[in-house]
Amino acid sequence: MERDAGPSERANYFFALLPDPAATAAADRMAKALIHWFELAGRPRTNKYHVSLWGWSAVVEPDGQGLALMRRAAPRVRQTAFKLTFDEVASFSQRADKKALVMTGRDTVVGAHRLHDALDREMRAAGFLGRRVSGQPHLTLLYDHRLVPPVRVRPLSWLATEFVLIRSVRREDYEILDRWPLQG
Repeated sequence: MERDAGPSERANYFFALLPDPAATAAADRMAKALIHWFELAGRPRTNKYHVSLWGWSAVVEPDGQGLALMRRAAPRVRQTAFKLTFDEVASFSQRADKKALVMTGRDTVVGAHRLHDALDREMRAAGFLGRRVSGQPHLTLLYDHRLVPPVRVRPLSWLATEFVLIRSVRREDYEILDRWPLQG
């Protein structure tokens, strides 16, 4: 007997950096410590830790041509591998019902900024005409109703050696559509 899954949710597509297994475990420990320290009710996002680099900015999902454009642009990016370090936590989106508790860095996320800019350049060269989206590189640990002020924490680092194209649907695990290595 087939089950009606109901209306499917719109998927989001974006390029991202994924933490290595050691950084994922460290992010879990950090999230659990913060839950305890700030008496939060949120749960760690273990299967969804990532650093967004560049997302499809249209309100609708990219069609086959849009995905082809993303896959055409990504291999053109030339950047060396880099160390990414986050050493502060704070709540993002202060107006939202559930605020994202994220790890951020200052001068230690320059490589992610450069990779974002390179992806944007290559997407435009490949024909993308949408709005440019920029933001502070961050790693979302969890969502919670409580607001957490900025706090310095033990640094979380890993060597970014590749970036990925992710298809994301709420309440589902990420689908990694493709991977591209960084040089060196």
